[in-house]
Amino acid sequence: MNQKNNFTWVLPILIIGMGCAGTIPDKKSQNRLLGSWKLKKIHWITNDTMYSIPKAEPGIFFFTDSSYAIMWTPTDKPRKPFKILSKPTEEEIIAGFKSIVFNAGRYTFTDSTIVATALIAKVPGFEGGKQFYWYTIDKNHLNLTMYDETYPNGKKPEWFKKYVTTFVLTKID
Repeated sequence: MNQKNNFTWVLPILIIGMGCAGTIPDKKSQNRLLGSWKLKKIHWITNDTMYSIPKAEPGIFFFTDSSYAIMWTPTDKPRKPFKILSKPTEEEIIAGFKSIVFNAGRYTFTDSTIVATALIAKVPGFEGGKQFYWYTIDKNHLNLTMYDETYPNGKKPEWFKKYVTTFVLTKID
């Protein structure tokens, strides 16, 4: 075979090989959690009972490649605004603190679990604590169930093994 004929065979093989290499999924492209998710419903589930908030107050969960942030309202009523936004009373501060949950940090995931480690949290001292979730994604719907939590000192919360919390979310972007 002459040089020209070799090139004729090599070029298509290179193009096909490059195309196939570009389709090999990496962990980032497999992460269907990426993006922003709006909270729609919350369920607290025990062995024999389920308490639900079918129309959850505002909440949003964010996932990047390795970071997360969650903010949500654990009540079935809107948060009460401060009468003077820049000068809340002691009672308003306490009510405001009790009416929101948030933390943010790093996470790892598999095809069905998430382990989130807080770098900042609403509750001082939870930094370094871990939350454990099962999840499923169906199109633009995420069901996220927190089944375990471990404080930085290794202790567990009072609710551990008594109930799980399921968040039902829809994809924003």
